[in-house]
Amino acid sequence: MNKDEIIVKSLLKWHQRHRRIFPWREEKERDPYKSLVAEFFLQRTPANRVAAFLPIFLQEFPSPLKLAKANVAYLENVSHGLGLKKRILWLVESMKIICQKYEGEVPNKLEDLISLPGVGNYTAAAVLCFGFGRGVPIVDANVVRVLTRIFGLQETQRTGSNTLKEIARRLLPKGQAVAYNEALLDFAAVVCKKRPLCGACPLTNLCDYYRS
Repeated sequence: MNKDEIIVKSLLKWHQRHRRIFPWREEKERDPYKSLVAEFFLQRTPANRVAAFLPIFLQEFPSPLKLAKANVAYLENVSHGLGLKKRILWLVESMKIICQKYEGEVPNKLEDLISLPGVGNYTAAAVLCFGFGRGVPIVDANVVRVLTRIFGLQETQRTGSNTLKEIARRLLPKGQAVAYNEALLDFAAVVCKKRPLCGACPLTNLCDYYRS
């Protein structure tokens, strides 16, 4: 196996033992709406806090139509303390657009998702992967940290870097995008943090950052 194949295999094996459990991951069927709402909340709020709030929120607002009709002041009140004020406005506006333009169904094209208020490349890719099961790479700041370390890239690389995009596409295993992307995100959160736990890392023999 080459380096890419070993990285993917190692991450998937690590994830079998260390996968984090969240409400948005445990759906029996893929739900693009729930995925989109979760990704809005996860943009700046810690996952454990979103995990406690999301099921309650979705019980009250189980569809784009319900959320599109919601009172913004009420939403700001129930989500107080989570730092969602601006994102709540974007979320409601996005649901209105989804109801008006896409017949109440979350769009399944990247360009349509990105056109929604508050939805960037990462959020759109995450919804396509986790909401629709599409084979697309997802690259946020945490994934950038992992990839720049493993491949010895400059820390100034950003999510829009063509080099990083190419590496992310190259690593994505066919038919295992959801499992692999989850593994990469969990690995970044648990092991390859800003202060990495290299002693717990299964990739040290492949990591340029560790070897240097």
